[in-house]
Amino acid sequence: MHPNGGGNPQERPYVNTRAFRREDAVRFFGREREARKLAGQWRDNRVTILHGPAGIGKSSLLAAGVVPMFDPYTTDVLPIGRISRRPDVPAALISRNDNPLVLRLLSSWSPYEAPTTLSGLTISAFLRRRTVKRDSSGDPVPVMTAIDQVEELFTDFDRRSTHCEELLEQFSDVLDSELPFHLLIAVDDDHLDAVVGHRRIGDRMTAPPYRLGPLSVSSAQNACRKPMEEIGRSFSPGAVEALVDDLRTVRLGTDFKRTVKIQASVEPLLLQVACASFFDSLAPGHQVISKDDVAGVDRWIAGFCRRMIEEVADDHFHGDASELRTRLLESFVDPQGLPEIVKRGATETGGLPNQVIEALMARRILRTAADEIGGPCRIWHERLVLPLVRGGAVEQGTRSAADEFQLAQWALRAGRFDVAIRRAGQALRTAGENGRLRAEIESFLGDVAYLSEDLDGAIVHYRRAAQLLAAGPGTGVLVATLLTAVGRILIRQGEFDEAIKELHAAGRRSPDDSAIQTDLAWAMWYSGRENGAVDVLDSALELEGNAPEALRARGEIMSDLQQPDRAIRDLERVRPLHRSSTKAAYALALALRGDVSEAVLTIPPIDSEQSSATLLRVARVLEVAGELSEAAQLAQRARQATGRPLLPPRLAAEADRLSRRRD
Repeated sequence: MHPNGGGNPQERPYVNTRAFRREDAVRFFGREREARKLAGQWRDNRVTILHGPAGIGKSSLLAAGVVPMFDPYTTDVLPIGRISRRPDVPAALISRNDNPLVLRLLSSWSPYEAPTTLSGLTISAFLRRRTVKRDSSGDPVPVMTAIDQVEELFTDFDRRSTHCEELLEQFSDVLDSELPFHLLIAVDDDHLDAVVGHRRIGDRMTAPPYRLGPLSVSSAQNACRKPMEEIGRSFSPGAVEALVDDLRTVRLGTDFKRTVKIQASVEPLLLQVACASFFDSLAPGHQVISKDDVAGVDRWIAGFCRRMIEEVADDHFHGDASELRTRLLESFVDPQGLPEIVKRGATETGGLPNQVIEALMARRILRTAADEIGGPCRIWHERLVLPLVRGGAVEQGTRSAADEFQLAQWALRAGRFDVAIRRAGQALRTAGENGRLRAEIESFLGDVAYLSEDLDGAIVHYRRAAQLLAAGPGTGVLVATLLTAVGRILIRQGEFDEAIKELHAAGRRSPDDSAIQTDLAWAMWYSGRENGAVDVLDSALELEGNAPEALRARGEIMSDLQQPDRAIRDLERVRPLHRSSTKAAYALALALRGDVSEAVLTIPPIDSEQSSATLLRVARVLEVAGELSEAAQLAQRARQATGRPLLPPRLAAEADRLSRRRD
């Protein structure tokens, strides 16, 4: 086999199983009509929903078909957003008070901005701080924003319903504003109802959801033929037609010969698998592709199926791909060779646990049968049945480091930490001298360790990632981000002096980042260096006067230092007050200023509160209100709370004093 189709890897005309990206627009064909219609709907409506079955090509249409159609002089198109984990946004960087979905989304919309500067921002605040783009008449142009694969809201292993709801609520707030904001949401059919049915999103839809279906025959032919023409190669008469006709011909029955079903359309994924496979098989210099060159559709689809089954078996089925394939066929293909719809459950699926079913669905071997979350499932497409049954040998090759890394990311999304670590380790072993990729993998391993509560392990991996990046040019912000993540972990561990060292190092890499200075101030505050903490925050706010995290930090500290007017002045500038710690600080400032009744009404719920600082602030409000017994009990809770970080020396003494007070 000739893995590059007899040419330079840069001229590969087909993307195979991955989605098209923005830079692939020159080879994206067959979806011109859909791209024009969707672009128009997006431009004309505040909310547009793009949906379709998993694997139908929504991401490709959006990135390579729709976005390139917009004129950069008359529209402001943000990069396509995602809410999945990003290697440049370490998990430890996300405060327990932050919504991780919002930070990941904002980071994807602004990929060249340090994620530390986005921490604590709402979607509305992010959009308002951007430079307004205007047309030749001076009027603001529409801001086109998209979120791809929104189903990740509902499928990530550590999803929080409150985070999902807050994200959708923030979108609703922006849609209610005067901002020229146009939102496109791409979601699979299984999760469409969860988005459209949201009480504040669905009401803002003025056009029905746009459903993307398979390729028509003529579109499939163009998607096959035109990319080859772009690199100076061609097909002999009838070759493209033969390939497309083979893809839409389904052979059924016990011998797969008696019953033939001609599909009216072609699945884009199968077309890409077939086209990429025949291209890879071409000899160097092969310019004209004949019918014989494209006559291996069943073999190529079988190769795709086998690779996917081997991946699932390696991660979820003790490596026994043969047994997994046997059970898959026994459960999902009937004796007549027809695909069966099967209910979820180990008995119905031949003993295959749900995590195996989900993994096979993610790899387009299975799909839901009725667009119903957790409902019955079936073989992804009838055209897979014959290749699955016949199997056959597939050329074995070593997966690239990038492929292994993607599998590691899938495993983490499913909550399989063990698989994620193994896959990432293999990716590291095969990454060679690719320092940037090695750094991303090390940062990913830091995330896995952090999410596993292995804080020391997370520090080791983040530091390795920073060292790898430090050797390359233009990586100051990335290195600073990793060092900031280390600093935040050290603060959580109570290692304040070490945290200060790391954050100073981060600040040297990114001196204008007020968020790093804010973290440095917190480390100094908790270590007892109160004046130094305030000085650092003052300097940070001289750099960026409206930095919300610096304002929030200074306001909370001023409240703790019994300077209510300064506290209220800062905290008023970060409204609305979402965090319980900030609400408690605002309530304390009100109480200290004499507005006791309003302060009591401002107190956040504390039944499950673990923050020592928040509990103590509420206790101090109750003391001013005369509720001494309850204040003493809360002060004692504050001293005993297990949440990190613990109280700084001044507040620890205050808690001890207050806990001894009684009526």
